[in-house]
Amino acid sequence: MERLVDRPVKDSYGRYVGFVVGFSVDTSGELKSIGVDQGNGEFTEYPSQRIVSASDGFVLIPAWKVECDSLNREVDGVRRRAKALQDLAREGEIPRTIYDDMMSKYSTEASKIQGSYKSLAEGMVVRIGELEGQREALQRFLVDIKVQFRAGEIDEAAFKVAAESCESMLTRNSQEMDDLARMLKSATEPLSQGQQQRQPEEAPVPKAVQATAE
Repeated sequence: MERLVDRPVKDSYGRYVGFVVGFSVDTSGELKSIGVDQGNGEFTEYPSQRIVSASDGFVLIPAWKVECDSLNREVDGVRRRAKALQDLAREGEIPRTIYDDMMSKYSTEASKIQGSYKSLAEGMVVRIGELEGQREALQRFLVDIKVQFRAGEIDEAAFKVAAESCESMLTRNSQEMDDLARMLKSATEPLSQGQQQRQPEEAPVPKAVQATAE
């Protein structure tokens, strides 16, 4: 781990985050988090779930993506179990009272996941707003340096460096915004898939897991 200190950290869109200043491990020696100097006098600790090792340093996965992936796995698990329970009930493999009790538990789990999706979606909307603000600021700055170049106030070499940097940042921010838009759709309708495929002979289930089971 000593060799990994001072290695650069970038996010999954290639934007520089900072460099590693240290690591935190649990009692079994597993990595818990890494400490990052962001280069502006700020220190941030990131959990290992958000860190991927790369050949030239570390890659930081956005918190919203990690959370969304985790919730997707949870809802898939509830969906599979609820569907399996329905199949067993339809085949007469389990008593109705046990079916109702277990489906009620799945309904509670689904409701909790739905609440988590709602909170996640709200945070994603905030992040989209931040990126839109950055895009406008970058576009204004890019126009400003174009004006300065045309006015002969900066040379071509300086203009190209600045313009390429701005364009690169705009591209990376745009990639995150595209990913956010796709994930936001998943976060706002996580339990709605398959509703049109419901079979008439299926046993009734609580509303919160109706779509989950399907």
